Amino acid sequence: MTITHRVLVSTDLGGDPDDIQSLYRLVHFSDILRIEGILSTTGPGSIPSADNVRHWIRRVDVEAIRANGHPELMDEPTLLELVRQGATTSGAPAHGRATAGSEWLIECARSEDPEGLDRPLWVLVWGSITDVAQALHDAPAIADRIRINYVGASNTEGDPASRDWVYRFMADRFPTLWWIEDGVMPKFAHDTFRGVYQAGDQSEGWGYDTFIPTHIRGRGTDHGGLFAERTGDAFPTADWPANSLKEGDSPTMLHLLGPALDGVGDVDDPTAQGWGGRFGRPFPRYPNYYCDLDAPPEVCQETIGRWRRRFLEAWIERWGWYPEA
Repeated sequence: MTITHRVLVSTDLGGDPDDIQSLYRLVHFSDILRIEGILSTTGPGSIPSADNVRHWIRRVDVEAIRANGHPELMDEPTLLELVRQGATTSGAPAHGRATAGSEWLIECARSEDPEGLDRPLWVLVWGSITDVAQALHDAPAIADRIRINYVGASNTEGDPASRDWVYRFMADRFPTLWWIEDGVMPKFAHDTFRGVYQAGDQSEGWGYDTFIPTHIRGRGTDHGGLFAERTGDAFPTADWPANSLKEGDSPTMLHLLGPALDGVGDVDDPTAQGWGGRFGRPFPRYPNYYCDLDAPPEVCQETIGRWRRRFLEAWIERWGWYPEA
């Protein structure tokens, strides 16, 4: 039986194209990551747009993979229906600041597990934590039904008030909040998530600047003529590092994929080695709060980089699921 996880993603897709890269991975692994919502939210340099998220879901053309022997992946109409518009501006939560995205997060968190397994809802935060903070503000009881995996650093810079509100919520009201904060401030001090592109095997074909032309370009479909380019040719390169496979938010998914695909890591214990990195638990008072190790950035990032070949090989296999041209 395939291990599956309930997942809701909050993305600032619309800035650095690395969020688009992570969205491709999300859809390609939607047999394991059972998506319940994708929120378009604010983030540094982004122009939030739910329609833009839907556009890139279509570019993946998951229907071609499903028709080619992999119907276990989620279908495109369902994925499109799960997109909601979240916050378009940053700012601490308050009455009257609810969005369609924050309300959908609350609805998903309150809903019963669709497979009756009593699984938590994993909230993967790829932009500012604005909508998550608003959801906790409006419905604090959902705190014991969700697990947050948040890529901070620049996203915290984009909305420090919301990040600090969530921390105070944990400190003052709900000390058992389940939360990985990957990229505690100051920026660049640890930033474990950067190991997904800066660490590990960077040899020819596996490097952040060589993987896309070697393994992605020329693959996929044009979605039955809907687009001029094939899926892999439309796949964007990141802005920084220039022309790279960055996937800066993908460690939130790798934490869940490693145990399911390779038996590596423990979704319940982020202090264990895993594809998504290894984290510390700094405060006994907050038993479910995890953050970067108290170590230099190269040490933190290597906890992801050591698995680079394996998590990229797993993705190469999925790119091979498209029908031949």
